Amino acid sequence: MTQRVPATRSLTVLSLSAAALLGVAVAATTSVRFFINGRAAANAISVNGTTYVPVSALKAAGLNVTTTGGRVDLNLPAGGQNQVAAVSGCLGETLFNGVWRFRVTDVRAVPSTYNNRPGFEITAELRNATGQSLDLTGTGFGITNVNLAFADGTTSSVESVAPNRDGWDHNRAVLPAATYAVKAQVPGSGTPTKLVYLRAGNVKSGLPWTTPDPAFRVDLTCRK
Repeated sequence: MTQRVPATRSLTVLSLSAAALLGVAVAATTSVRFFINGRAAANAISVNGTTYVPVSALKAAGLNVTTTGGRVDLNLPAGGQNQVAAVSGCLGETLFNGVWRFRVTDVRAVPSTYNNRPGFEITAELRNATGQSLDLTGTGFGITNVNLAFADGTTSSVESVAPNRDGWDHNRAVLPAATYAVKAQVPGSGTPTKLVYLRAGNVKSGLPWTTPDPAFRVDLTCRK
């Protein structure tokens, strides 16, 4: 004889099962703090080990995002020296590419010491993180590859080291674990938003680089 389960009991069992499944899903979903170049953005979520980033955060990162129905299209912005793959962070933050520790402490408006044109003075420090004496040129970096990017999309490169200071001597030997302060001047006017320190040539092999392109990008709109 077939035993029949009352409909009300069946609904109760189904409801309990659904609630249990929902509880598992909720338990497997966690909020993840999301940062873009060191700046906090909209939080992401992690579901069963997979992280999902909101479209608003992708747009904040500079991606062109369009959504149509059930489709999402991502388009990378046009290239340029400010779109290089680089170790990124904020003003005052120490950045590390496996060989050099680089920290920009200040970028302020200072007239050029050459011709009194509008410009900016960059104050930064470099630390040799290896066990051998190194110079910037020998590792693929140079003074003229320090650039400022402005809010209007223009860029400007270092024209001189600041006088009567250590300057930005890219040929200067830096001992292991040693740090020296550097200053340099960049012509230009407006609002600087990024500092990009590009490599001048091929990086020296045999050093413990931690990134394929050890350039540095500093977001001047945030500070740490």
